[in-house]
Amino acid sequence: MRLSSLFHQGNQVHMENTPVDAATLEQNLKNGLEQVAGKASGETVSGTIVDKSGLDILIAIGKNQMLQARLEGNMQVDVGQQLTFAIKNAMGNKVILSPLFTNMANDPNISKALQMAGIPETEVSVHMVKAMMQEGMSIDKNSLQQMMRTINLNPQASVETLLQLARLNIPATEENIFQMDAYKNLQHHLTESIHTVADSLVETWKGMIAEGNYSEGIALYKEVVSMLGEQIFAETNVTAQTSDGTRMQVLHGIQESPVIAGQENVQEVIALNGLATDETLVLADGLKQAGFEELGDAVKNQQMDSKTLMAELGKGLRTEILPEQSQSVIKLLDSKEFHKLIKNEMQNAWMLKPEEVAEENKVNDLYTRLSRQLHRLQGAIEQTINQSPVAKAASNLAGNIDFMNQLNQMFTYIQLPLKLQGQEANGELFVYTNKKNLAKEDGEVSALLHLDMEHLGSVDVHVSMKEQKVATKFYLQDDSALDLIAGHIDILNERLNKRGYEMQASFIQKDSEKKVIEEILEQNKNVSVTAGYSFDARA
Repeated sequence: MRLSSLFHQGNQVHMENTPVDAATLEQNLKNGLEQVAGKASGETVSGTIVDKSGLDILIAIGKNQMLQARLEGNMQVDVGQQLTFAIKNAMGNKVILSPLFTNMANDPNISKALQMAGIPETEVSVHMVKAMMQEGMSIDKNSLQQMMRTINLNPQASVETLLQLARLNIPATEENIFQMDAYKNLQHHLTESIHTVADSLVETWKGMIAEGNYSEGIALYKEVVSMLGEQIFAETNVTAQTSDGTRMQVLHGIQESPVIAGQENVQEVIALNGLATDETLVLADGLKQAGFEELGDAVKNQQMDSKTLMAELGKGLRTEILPEQSQSVIKLLDSKEFHKLIKNEMQNAWMLKPEEVAEENKVNDLYTRLSRQLHRLQGAIEQTINQSPVAKAASNLAGNIDFMNQLNQMFTYIQLPLKLQGQEANGELFVYTNKKNLAKEDGEVSALLHLDMEHLGSVDVHVSMKEQKVATKFYLQDDSALDLIAGHIDILNERLNKRGYEMQASFIQKDSEKKVIEEILEQNKNVSVTAGYSFDARA
């Protein structure tokens, strides 16, 4: 906390109705540090709260003695309160203090509530009641007893996390506790989890091969490539015409080379998904050496896309692999080109392009596919090696999705793993709702879109819409990001105007990361999910 933030009314702090100027304040702070300098960690100090800013407080501990300190813990303090603290650290010019249980125990309302519920007055029970009161939860006998049982069954969890789960009507399971803490600590991004699953899949494969578990490794990748190649539309003698006059024919999942109008046998080598041309050629050669000659030729001659390759290779791996073929198959599956393709395909299958967010059912389709394929992956892991990096990563991703689904029982919230041009981003969309309907009583609808982007950093977009009027606030981390968005806002304005909307935009620089889960937890505990509403993001 900067010293300047402690001054009020003309650079003066009022202590015991006496104004203190800057020089006197400096001297009082010096006196306070001298007073606690000899105290060891765990010793106590008492004083009156003079000022506070977040976790930073200013305390008067005696005549002409003050401390600039940082609070440890979640206790709420108010200016004018007389409290006792335990010293955690008295090094340097700032002291770290921890509020003592005795400060909370002297609240007669807390003592009475515990007495009526028949619960002993301990540090944990007092903390529980105070936290429930701050959360706006009922502190009747049944509520207190039920919450106390939950706390006793989950001693490893913080009281706050357990209360928040209870308020959201989410069971206090080990997985839900883990996910709630991850959401609060910004360790919940689906985009990062998807990368982790893809990377750990390769790590698990390499570990299996290093230990000589060749058949199990091939079985794992067989299921993965089949999974990524599912739902391939392949019919005999189906012809498509592209916008540039290219004619394409699909024959059993393998495409003929493009024939451009007026030219014959144009066979320009192109890269597969995310692979450079030379990497594509190396992969094609590896396919041929592994006995998949037709696939190798198709890849080399631009006759097959990545998804189709996954499907066809999955079929090939399902057939019996001859002993003389196994080493070349392992070499193919162990190549960096194949690993890169696998990871790219997994990320493509489990992420959305920005334009897809606005397409009907695309988000639902993504989560349906993601859940189904995660289930297949977890099944394949159980058949091979359960205790592995990919098992842990897949379990965490599945738990995240399940937790999100539980949040949606009360709130309109979803994560959007986005694949942008040249980068990826994690998005979170939260639509503010009330118990009865999506809009407020005045007909206004509000939503928060949070994006974590590689170049712009953390971006928050708050949108309020009433009838055809849209108010948008952009919260960004630095001036360059603000200038970039402001410089292109006319594009968004033009698109909205074509749809009949009138937009007013403002740009605000923020100094901290917004946690969407905190916005959710601030809402009325009785908010229910609103079905059947589609937020129009196409503009």
